[in-house]
Amino acid sequence: MSFREALRHEWQLVRNNKAVMLVLFGGILFYAFLYPMPYMHNVAGKQAVVVLDEDKTALSRALVRRVDATPQVSIYAMAQSMAQARTMITRGEAQGLLIVPQHFQKNILLGKPTVLSYAGDASYFLIYGTVAEGLLTAGTTLALEAQALRSVAVQETKAPLNAQIQPIKVAVKPVFNAQAGYLNYVIPAVFVLILHQTLLISLGSVTVLDRQARASGIRLPPIGQAIVARLVLFVGLYLSFAALYFGFFFKLYAVQAVAAWLPLLVFTLLFLSVCAALAMLLGYFYTAPEQSILLVLVSSLPLVFLVGFAWPASSLPAWLDAVMNIVPARPGIQGLLALNQMGAQWHLMAKHLLWLVGQGLVFVVLLNWRIRRENLS
Repeated sequence: MSFREALRHEWQLVRNNKAVMLVLFGGILFYAFLYPMPYMHNVAGKQAVVVLDEDKTALSRALVRRVDATPQVSIYAMAQSMAQARTMITRGEAQGLLIVPQHFQKNILLGKPTVLSYAGDASYFLIYGTVAEGLLTAGTTLALEAQALRSVAVQETKAPLNAQIQPIKVAVKPVFNAQAGYLNYVIPAVFVLILHQTLLISLGSVTVLDRQARASGIRLPPIGQAIVARLVLFVGLYLSFAALYFGFFFKLYAVQAVAAWLPLLVFTLLFLSVCAALAMLLGYFYTAPEQSILLVLVSSLPLVFLVGFAWPASSLPAWLDAVMNIVPARPGIQGLLALNQMGAQWHLMAKHLLWLVGQGLVFVVLLNWRIRRENLS
């Protein structure tokens, strides 16, 4: 049987399996549109906050107006009691509570420390942090203005006043995430993880189907030829999916991408080849195609936090960090982020390249051992 016939046979295995076709084409497109939808606005803004004003002075009302003017917060209601505020938050009508204490204006004008209390649901950390940022900005601005008025009242000169209020000016300029938004932060890494996980499902399932067909005595291409044809087919398909993700969808969501096409192609090709080797290796341990789906479902969420983009790898326990080095998603995501989002040069990519090459060699050796063992049995 020629290599072209072997390639055609592998495509038939894919085309005749609806589950694999659904993962390959439905899953890739479904996740590309579904996952970014909640974060299309990039940053959380105008979160509803209820205010409990226990001071009821001109300065406390000025604080409430400033809070409402921030892009992060919108005043939902002025509560008359703590019980009323708690009810609004419990019903989901507001995401946070601001408490202005008694003697707020008096303490500010006298230069005494005063405490603004904020309560909110920290289980949505992005929302919680956004509300806290808005309240801090409004409170700090009002406090500086009050300090300025107080200083003018005691006839301080303008130059020392400016130095006291803002002795250091901070200019923040994001380097790799210019919008400081969620899409640029998470989408590039999650897209790579989607390619990794769907490839493990589809190629692992096809490998199981091929093993079952060989066990039934159906005439098939030689196993070595079939493995190479399967690798070529899936890596070719996933190169197309990667081009769709890193090209069309990055532009659709305005995700920053700075890599030249040739380095990106070479690294992506290496990453997908290693993932394919792992998928076929796992396929020789499954007893049914559905087991590949189960493994991916169980591992997907832990991988999000363990590959090093959502949670720093340096903060992981040493043993867990070492275990993660056997998963192609770790060097693949880190390498593609460095290359495509940060513009890293090749010499800075050596660590990720070496890990992928090492993983690929180990997977190929183990796959060869597993195939020989199954044929002998």
